Amino acid sequence: MRTLSIALLALAITGCETTSGTGQKSAAERAAEIQRYREQKAAEEEARQKAIAEVRDPDEAAKEATATTPTTPTTPETPATPATAETPATPAVAPAAPAAPALPVGPRMGLLGLRASLFGSTLATGDSVGTSSTVGVRYFFTETVGVDLDAGFAYASVGEMSVTGLSLGVGLNAYGGAPGKALRPFFSLAGSLSQVGAANTSTSVLTLAAGGGLEYWIAPQLSVSTSLMVGLATVPNADTLAIGTFRPGLGVTLYTE
Repeated sequence: MRTLSIALLALAITGCETTSGTGQKSAAERAAEIQRYREQKAAEEEARQKAIAEVRDPDEAAKEATATTPTTPTTPETPATPATAETPATPAVAPAAPAAPALPVGPRMGLLGLRASLFGSTLATGDSVGTSSTVGVRYFFTETVGVDLDAGFAYASVGEMSVTGLSLGVGLNAYGGAPGKALRPFFSLAGSLSQVGAANTSTSVLTLAAGGGLEYWIAPQLSVSTSLMVGLATVPNADTLAIGTFRPGLGVTLYTE
């Protein structure tokens, strides 16, 4: 019992010195020291009992057991595994939108346009002269054939008398040339009904015309055109018939799908 007390005192002193020299021990190190101490004391006690049975000095046997008892090595602490950095999520890549196909130039089925003709000449013979301007729509019901609907204003002078009027017209255009070409020739048939007058009198004029022209597509939805028509005009109330030319001047058409 005296030996056990001395050993505990020595362990306490050793622990205090270790603490003051290197800092506080971990719980695993202290547990390993206590385990080694218990194993050593168990070996000494077993040697004492065996020496008493063999009629030998128990203290000498205890010292021999202490010298031959292996020291259990301290298991080093396993270093903490460093935290694995989270792999950043790969951003979702939006699928690329397919590019819209380029619109072709020239006439095409289903094409609708708003059109205007400016600075044209009315049907005139002899010393009569006049101008007309129209606005309307154009629609292609096939790849090469379109129809026009127009409303216009006309001004004409015959000698010293001038007349003004309004007109409604319809036309049919058949296009030639290669598909997809910006410059396309066309053939036209047109008819119009005009109401013209001077002072307090007015009369109706019916016109039928045929001719052709060129239309150039600046862009798939914008074109300019010009044409030359030969027409026949009649005034039903006066039994008058006239043949002349009709030049619509510059035509501009803005197309929409």
